[in-house]
Amino acid sequence: MSIVIPKRLYDEATRRDIDAEEVIAYTLMIKLNLGANLTTNIRLGSTRHYLNEGKTLIDKDPIQASEKL
Repeated sequence: MSIVIPKRLYDEATRRDIDAEEVIAYTLMIKLNLGANLTTNIRLGSTRHYLNEGKTLIDKDPIQASEKL
């Protein structure tokens, strides 16, 4: 899956230390009014994803790993 975000918008968010992916996911969850259980499950899935990604990066790129973890 991919979402197109104008580069200038993405660059500005990054410059301000805003995680565009997190903002998009959060906004969609609010707009869709998914309820507490589904929202929690979605966030838990995202947390697991970043945990696993961070674990794979520990030996290769510890700085990136710490950001993911």
